[in-house]
Amino acid sequence: MNSLIQITKNTINGIEINSINARELHNILEVKKAFTTWINTALENAGAIENEDFTKLKYSLEGSGYQYDYILTLDMAKHIAMMSKVKKSKVIRDYFKKNEKSYHQQNKILTTSEQIILLAQGHQEVEQRLTQIELKIDNEITLTSAQKYHLKQLVTKKVMDLKQNHNMGDDWIKKGYQRIWKKLKNTFIVSSYMEIPKVNFDDACIIVNKINLSDLL
Repeated sequence: MNSLIQITKNTINGIEINSINARELHNILEVKKAFTTWINTALENAGAIENEDFTKLKYSLEGSGYQYDYILTLDMAKHIAMMSKVKKSKVIRDYFKKNEKSYHQQNKILTTSEQIILLAQGHQEVEQRLTQIELKIDNEITLTSAQKYHLKQLVTKKVMDLKQNHNMGDDWIKKGYQRIWKKLKNTFIVSSYMEIPKVNFDDACIIVNKINLSDLL
């Protein structure tokens, strides 16, 4: 909805409500009477009660003197707009009615079922965010010192087993190490086995255990 007149939150009698600055209403309505005369007459005719239907704010003017601003409740502003009987009275009234309808729709009291659905949706969103964060953390945390040591021992055993089982020469040992580490780096897309995510440790061990000589030739 286009903003015909600014509706703001103000506290009247300790309650925060939607309100209108009377000076702005005076300008929008294009009332010919001076503001002070108009607002005092309008409030009196409407039977308005201070600190219930409106509140006054006192401002000092530059140089000397002061002036009052009047903050009206939405209901009182609507009532005064219609009482003013100018061309824009109906336009302002309809605008206030539409605003009230929109406000009530946004702040309607939800049924128990609706509240449960909203809570469930909120809980699901939180769970999804936590899962995403956990995955990100898991992928960013690399192998622990103990896991690195275990993986190195596993690779060494694999190289020695392949050498013995296939009668490979001593010069093959270095190639065996290089090719197993290369296979792990390519599998997990890292530049060093030390960068393998902690969450992939078990997978790395399975890969090493399953390696055959044909995988390295």
